[in-house]
Amino acid sequence: MSCGRNFRLDSIPHILGHTRIHIGDDVKFFGTIGIVSGRTLDDPTLVLGDRVSLGDRVGFSVNRRITVGDDVVIGAGSFLSDNDGHPKDPEGRLKGLPPPPEEILAVAIGRNVKIGYGSIVTKGVTIGEHAIIQPKSIVTSDIPPYSIAGGNPARVQSRRTTP
Repeated sequence: MSCGRNFRLDSIPHILGHTRIHIGDDVKFFGTIGIVSGRTLDDPTLVLGDRVSLGDRVGFSVNRRITVGDDVVIGAGSFLSDNDGHPKDPEGRLKGLPPPPEEILAVAIGRNVKIGYGSIVTKGVTIGEHAIIQPKSIVTSDIPPYSIAGGNPARVQSRRTTP
């Protein structure tokens, strides 16, 4: 684990598993944060850029990599995951197997993104810089930079040309 300057947390995060965690400068955890990793890959990594703010009860499930860019705000109760937590194959699920490596896809959040409270970001998603995700959205596909998206599944509702 590495941690930058001026890290602020309101309570000790709940960390389960062997995730490598890199925290930038001026990062704030407002409330309880959960970080879990599974047993499929050897080097799951969570990277939080500079000036990231995480609301209460934000959770991460990291089995490959989740990268959060600088100046990102993630609202309370949101969840980001690079995996489904189980294999797609019904027999594998019945056996309680973890997802296979090819089903674990990195998540990337660009700089200056705002993710509204209660949102979910699923495996393989990239959210472009300066995008806004409305509250309670489920993001299952890429969101372009400078977009406002929301819903279930989240869809682009408008695009801006400037931050």
